[in-house]
Amino acid sequence: MARAATPPPARRHRLIARAVVVVLALVALALLLRSVVFLAVEASAFDTPPPGAQRPDTLGAPSKQLTFLSGGRRLRASWVGTADARAPALLVFHGNDEELSQWAAVQARLHAAGIASFVFDYSGYGASAGRPTLARLREDGLEAWRQFVALTPQASRRVALGFSLGSAVLLDVAPRLQPQPQGLVIGAGFASAREMAVSVGLVPAWAAWLLPDLWNNEERIAEVRLPLLILHSRNDELIPVRDALRLCRAARAPRRLALLEHLPHDAPLEPSRSASFWDAVEGWVKGQMAAAASAAGACGPASP
Repeated sequence: MARAATPPPARRHRLIARAVVVVLALVALALLLRSVVFLAVEASAFDTPPPGAQRPDTLGAPSKQLTFLSGGRRLRASWVGTADARAPALLVFHGNDEELSQWAAVQARLHAAGIASFVFDYSGYGASAGRPTLARLREDGLEAWRQFVALTPQASRRVALGFSLGSAVLLDVAPRLQPQPQGLVIGAGFASAREMAVSVGLVPAWAAWLLPDLWNNEERIAEVRLPLLILHSRNDELIPVRDALRLCRAARAPRRLALLEHLPHDAPLEPSRSASFWDAVEGWVKGQMAAAASAAGACGPASP
């Protein structure tokens, strides 16, 4: 039987070169598609409400309405202090489709509990200037922490809370916060922004691979070395409780998981339904809840 002719070396080199070019072209096309999908999703992911009128002052908590610069953008913030300069203090990273006025009642409650608080609007939210992007929210979070530290030079404890979307912003910046907080609160946090994009219909499931998972809280929380309080409602209609269990199991720092009953996703912003959520937060901020490390099994079953 005649043996198949072997291409001469020069031709083999040309074939290999062509194959490499094809592979590189396909990789470049895939990267381009991922960039296009990412930019499209980023442009539509943020719901930026206009500023509201409510202030903590009308609820019995004297406030200072502040502005500060983040990457050249002027952001708005609300600061409610306490009579005791050494009181514990909480910085809030709020959720999507929220702005300062919606947190006025929360700041009034924290004030009554002897906790100072600082809430800020990301770029494009409320009266804050600019347009939100992942990179800008990172800048906003880091600068907000610097402002918060400057306002609380004698605070006995500094804690940061991320609610819903804010959980991703907080976990993104947490390793770079200086000085480090005494603890973090993750309220109604999601495990993966890519999965959230699919679940809310921003991206079809078949195209999910095209979207980089840049806000993967499950990965980020494993990098945190600060005590963690993870709060989630079993009845959260937007972010399922299984996401909280995944975050708890992924965490390597001392953490406490508190699963609440009968609360919708936005209950922490509703004074009539938020007592159980804020009772837990206040205890954590004041250091009254022990941050004992829990084993992965203590985080609950994989399928609640």
